[in-house]
Amino acid sequence: MTPQQVIDRLKGIKDWRLTAEEWIDVGEVLDRLEAVLAERKDAEVTSVLARLEPLERAGAVRRAQARLGAERTPIPPQQQEQRNHLIERLTVDLGSPPDRSRNARGDGRGDRGAAE
Repeated sequence: MTPQQVIDRLKGIKDWRLTAEEWIDVGEVLDRLEAVLAERKDAEVTSVLARLEPLERAGAVRRAQARLGAERTPIPPQQQEQRNHLIERLTVDLGSPPDRSRNARGDGRGDRGAAE
């Protein structure tokens, strides 16, 4: 999954209406997503985002139909902040040049060490 696809998924969260418990679940998914992004575990990003699918469906269905039960609210401030942080981080990653801190040998000396 590309960073732009992840950003697009995260942007959609702002339109959901969920219960307090569901928003806690969203927060846990966002925490896990931040961890796998930090570890550069691209294969796990898709798996983590898949955990949002049932919540996404719940948010869309409940937004369209009023139902009895627990109150459904827009995104709380904590999850909004997590979401915004991840979007900002991914946006910066999209605009960053490739990491050139390691040379071809991978010893971290960069290009300077070749002539020394």
